Amino acid sequence: MSLRFFLLSFFYAAFLSGMFSSCEIINPKEAIPSYIHIDKIDLATTTEQGSNSHKITDAWVYVEDQLIGAFELPATIPLLWGGTHTVTIKPGIKVNGIAALRSIYPFYEPYVAKINLIPDSVITINPTITYNSYTVFEWKEAFEDGGISLEKTATSDTTIDKTSNPAEVFEGSYSGIVNMDANHDFFQCNTVSPFVLPIGDHPVFLEMDYKTNEEIKVGLYAYSGTQIQILDVMYINKSDIWKKIYINLNSTINSADSPDNFKVFFEVSKSSDVATPLILFDNIKLVHN
Repeated sequence: MSLRFFLLSFFYAAFLSGMFSSCEIINPKEAIPSYIHIDKIDLATTTEQGSNSHKITDAWVYVEDQLIGAFELPATIPLLWGGTHTVTIKPGIKVNGIAALRSIYPFYEPYVAKINLIPDSVITINPTITYNSYTVFEWKEAFEDGGISLEKTATSDTTIDKTSNPAEVFEGSYSGIVNMDANHDFFQCNTVSPFVLPIGDHPVFLEMDYKTNEEIKVGLYAYSGTQIQILDVMYINKSDIWKKIYINLNSTINSADSPDNFKVFFEVSKSSDVATPLILFDNIKLVHN
């Protein structure tokens, strides 16, 4: 074999080796993901915390404290991790019932578990979470006790009562009901007791199950000395099925001028196209930390 042929063969082999090495750099082998699947997240509550009704729509998933993403449930989530790792799932909600306003709910405890992640395999988990220990239940109304902690205002021409009609009750034995007609076309009620609520960055939410064929206005009365400020929060849309909503009160509370305390109010005005408005409430909770 001539020296020239040997050198040409050597350089050609080196060229091919370099080319294939470059290809591996440009197109590296893709990692095989492992998967977790979550159908739903459930809520467990104590007697003091009230109903376990919830509307957890999303899972915010972390692996070793690194955010993987927020996923609408049910979801199968790919993870570029293998072996045993700490997986954290934080329950997410639609704030004010708006799909574009999705957030981790600050009062639910995250689900944390050591999970063996196996490439190209799906591990199904359906977490059950709780309220976290620092949640303050400022007010609860489930309409199961003898009285109701809501009262009609002087301008309201109808009242809020309890119903035991199975077709109208969300859960338990009773729900709250407001009946309206042509002669009773304006409803307004507020909490009997005022509440001292935190100002600033502390989260404050109003949770509620509802069913209504009229819009419901939700607001706060802010009391400062002898002054009363009327603060509208939002309108709840009509729904012919029971729904759960989480209403963020932070910005409304912070807009009040030197408030001493607050009352929650609800208001409904009969529209001309609804002959017999029917508004149903259940499991109202005012929570903060």
